Amino acid sequence: MSDLAPDTLPRADLDDPLYYLRNFRTLVEWVVGRHGDLLLESERRSIDQLLRLPTPSIALLVRMLMRRGELFRTSRLDYSEIGSTDDAISPLIEQRWVKPNPEIDTDALCRLLTLRELRDFLDSDLKGLPASATKTRIQEHLQALHADAVHRLDQWAPALSDKLVQLNCDALFTRVQLMFFGNMSQDLSAFVLTELGYKQFEPVPFTRDSRAFTSRQEVDIYLQLHLAREALSAGEPPAQVYAQLPDSPSSNWLERRYSRTLFEIGRGAEREGDFDLALKLYRQSRHVEANQRTFRVLELSKPDRDSYSALLDALACSKRPAEQTALSRIERRLSRQLGLTPKTRLTRTRLPQIKLALPGPAPVEASVAQHLSRPDAPVYYVENGLINGLFALLCWPALYAPLPGAFFNPFQAAASDLASPDFVQRRQEVFERALNALHSPTYKDEILKRRADKYGIACPFINWPLLSEELVSLALACIPPADLEAMFRRLLEDIPSHRSGLPDLVQFFPANTQSRTATGYRLIEVKGPGDRVQDHQQRWLEFCLERGIDVSVCYLSWEPGATS
Repeated sequence: MSDLAPDTLPRADLDDPLYYLRNFRTLVEWVVGRHGDLLLESERRSIDQLLRLPTPSIALLVRMLMRRGELFRTSRLDYSEIGSTDDAISPLIEQRWVKPNPEIDTDALCRLLTLRELRDFLDSDLKGLPASATKTRIQEHLQALHADAVHRLDQWAPALSDKLVQLNCDALFTRVQLMFFGNMSQDLSAFVLTELGYKQFEPVPFTRDSRAFTSRQEVDIYLQLHLAREALSAGEPPAQVYAQLPDSPSSNWLERRYSRTLFEIGRGAEREGDFDLALKLYRQSRHVEANQRTFRVLELSKPDRDSYSALLDALACSKRPAEQTALSRIERRLSRQLGLTPKTRLTRTRLPQIKLALPGPAPVEASVAQHLSRPDAPVYYVENGLINGLFALLCWPALYAPLPGAFFNPFQAAASDLASPDFVQRRQEVFERALNALHSPTYKDEILKRRADKYGIACPFINWPLLSEELVSLALACIPPADLEAMFRRLLEDIPSHRSGLPDLVQFFPANTQSRTATGYRLIEVKGPGDRVQDHQQRWLEFCLERGIDVSVCYLSWEPGATS
């Protein structure tokens, strides 16, 4: 099997009215060619039959698949490039891609008809309602009147000159789309956004073996997890959602999704006070916050010495600072409940402070930046954008290394395992090579060149409008490479947690770059009235202090009676 490059993917001409059909064909043929073994023979046969239909029929089906829902009034399926809707839809009905005249309930009826149509065509059902009744009020009235009754559209509204059809293939193409993208958040619009130039993606080479799924069962599990999360969001009781879950998958990346789903259901159970179910789910989940939620639930439901002993064991084993802080707080509360002396201390390093009173109110970061900025010492509001951005520019080859299972479609902004615990370990050698480049005299030129080469390519670490050439050049001139390396290595310790919490502002002192004693930059966290330093921000600030990086917290208040 030959290697495939993303730039070989056929792209539709947006001047072609059927561009969306070209993209659909590309997606389907890609999946059949690369994932055909994960499709049933009947599914492959159905897809083949579909692609042999007249172009207007396939185009109409794609138009319906791109829209929300499964029910469509044919009067609303009017596309100039397709022509006659009746002619186009006839083969789709014959081959059962769509179902004609489906029965619908009152909820669907109210979604499909406008308020005016409801009043005009269901007037006999609406007797007794005022003419000013809203659509919601009409819907409630119809539900009370007809309960769970279902009828065809022409039975609900005989005088309405329209037909209704229902998609009969949504499940198949949801599966095909998932197999292409590896997620449920992307769809055919990804092609259009790329073709319009709104989004660009790093062209990572991959082989036919680089796939999101290795078995049909994995696709089934992903779809089941998606349905479970949708049910939870819709308000279904957590116990019922949990009962619908499949067994734990063996695939690492699917197991992470499975653990996240368990965690979310557990949070739902905890909010409802079902502590036994919440504990069961948290203990099954490997989600990064599952352990601390376990002990929070034990604190609420079983504040006994067994829980306390288990908590101390968990604290002794914990390696993540965020978890250590959360568990320490629980330990202090639980020990007091049990009449014991707390064994942990929650101490915060005193941070250097700047106190300002300025005219306001106004955006706090912008106000402080404007006040502190000087021509010879400019201030930029960067928050997490600068360090994350420089990190990505330096470590780009590691972030986009074509490892098995990391990239499997041309529309990925990041590797699929970015949030996994072994992300860095799998790329350790490439990361070390990138970080070692900071000891080279050419690292500044290399980062600036990469910024120019990669500008605009989607990357979760980079806000391109923020990362101007001026800002990058100043940062590289003023921030010593040892400081950059220290901060980048902290990022690599826990990418999901450490990507946030960096100080809001950076001030550069270009005149000091040749000095051995004066700093070339400082980082400033800004807090407005009533705001406080959050735990993840405190950890970044303490880290910087320990390494001699100039950091401070600016507490801003508004001058009485003054306005900005």
